[in-house]
Amino acid sequence: KITGDVRVNGHAQEANSFRRMSGYVEQFDVQSPQLTVRETVEFSTKMRLDESIHIETKLKFSEQILDMLELNSIGDIIVGQLSFEQTKRLSIAVELASNPSIIFLDEPTSGLDSRAASVVMKSLRRIADSGIAVVCTIHQPSVAIFNSFDSLLLLKRGGETVYFGDLGFESYNLIQFLEKYPSTIPIKGGENAATWMLTVIGAGSTNTGTQDFDYADAYANSPLAVECLSKIDVMNEAFSSKESSKITYDKKYPTSKKFQSIEVFKRLLKIYWRSPGYNQVRLLVSGIVALLFGSVFASQRVPESEGDMNSRVTSIYITTLFLGVNAMNTVLPVFEVERNMFYRHKASLMYDYRAIGLAFTLVEIPFLILASMVFVVLWYFTVGFAMNAGKFFLYWLFMFLSLAVFTFLGQGFMAVFPDSQTAQGFGSLLIGMSGIFGGILIRPQFIPSFWQWGYWLFPLHYVLEGLFTSQFQGDNTTIVASYGSPFFDAVCPEIEPGDPIPNNFNCTGTAEEWIYVSFGGWWVPENIPYDVLYLCGAIVVARVMVLFGLMKKNYLSA
Repeated sequence: KITGDVRVNGHAQEANSFRRMSGYVEQFDVQSPQLTVRETVEFSTKMRLDESIHIETKLKFSEQILDMLELNSIGDIIVGQLSFEQTKRLSIAVELASNPSIIFLDEPTSGLDSRAASVVMKSLRRIADSGIAVVCTIHQPSVAIFNSFDSLLLLKRGGETVYFGDLGFESYNLIQFLEKYPSTIPIKGGENAATWMLTVIGAGSTNTGTQDFDYADAYANSPLAVECLSKIDVMNEAFSSKESSKITYDKKYPTSKKFQSIEVFKRLLKIYWRSPGYNQVRLLVSGIVALLFGSVFASQRVPESEGDMNSRVTSIYITTLFLGVNAMNTVLPVFEVERNMFYRHKASLMYDYRAIGLAFTLVEIPFLILASMVFVVLWYFTVGFAMNAGKFFLYWLFMFLSLAVFTFLGQGFMAVFPDSQTAQGFGSLLIGMSGIFGGILIRPQFIPSFWQWGYWLFPLHYVLEGLFTSQFQGDNTTIVASYGSPFFDAVCPEIEPGDPIPNNFNCTGTAEEWIYVSFGGWWVPENIPYDVLYLCGAIVVARVMVLFGLMKKNYLSA
């Protein structure tokens, strides 16, 4: 059992202050691939240095960091095009942007060849020489890398200390300490001290250590351990009584909420603009769906029979549902990447969940407007809807709201659930239930009372009701009724069921009447404001899901 406390300058560690005065580079840290090296470092500098520092000063500091880590020559290269070693140095630069007092690195040389590892270690050496404490975990280092360190904390299984002190020139102090025990096999000439020490204590790949000898116990009773503890006590006594040595900050985040919101939005907008695989594809899909289904009606732009009306109803239903599915599925991987990036930024106290939540909302709106407009322009006129500006606007409005609802619900699922597979599963359930209870497969008047909750709960019916009632309101296009249909009975009540149809008898009504009868009088133009209100409410619910997930969840913490 490990006990004790953590102190900074002799004072008890305060979590938020410690995170602001330190940096941490993960073993396989990732950065947004759409940004350049310079943009990535500058964003970190802007968000992690106090807002009282002028922006020009922050940008100059960013350039100094790029120079220190030899990243200036690749400053304008997209992160996604960097090598693994360059990405590693970039991750270090991102943490240096906070001007930390100490920086922690998890196996900074893992996965690198000898040359790349040497470049990273030279960068860390320059950081240490600048006055910043550098603490690394290291795995199977070469002789050159191991000798680059000043001090070593060697632990055995269970977290017990075997050695803690200066390494000395070419690990002289470490070798002298371990070789003084009779059980230690002396190091051979040219042998890597890092490999040798692990073998000695029984933690190497060739376990030849003496199991009867406890090196942790030997260290605990050694003069080196006594000296180490004595130094700690002296430092604690020297600093704990001085309030000026306590590292504190007036506020949790270095910058204001307004500054965070603006900078995070600008960053996310760049990422979206440089993500053609997401935005160009959904624009292309909107255009293809509109032309593909609209071409069916190119030769018959005016409906004449109930079959023509049913064909239009089905096409509107399919296109709306298809674009909703596409909107939800395509946003999941995009949101997941930036959500995981937010977890990293959140741990560094760069900005809070409200800033990224607002940015995710605002950055989607222009693309949703454009995608819905592409679809409506190509679809509306091809199908032959009324040349009426009001009706055109309402069709675009409901398509925009439809795409927004499914896109933001996709973000909500991705914020709440751990991965895109789980989120897609719940999204598919939502889509499926919306399709069933949308009022097309089963008309609203025929839905059993037990399942009425599905009709009122899921969003698709509100979109379709708005589309149909707005487009066919006041539409006096003549529709020939089919004998025996509810529409026939409604417009020609003089013909009783089973009665023969008189010669030259033509039972007709209007497109507006057909919509009213077909949906049992449930879908009427008076419901349009309520449809808009519900869809806006669904968007609000989706945003609350996003904020809740970003605030409460962190699926990378494990």
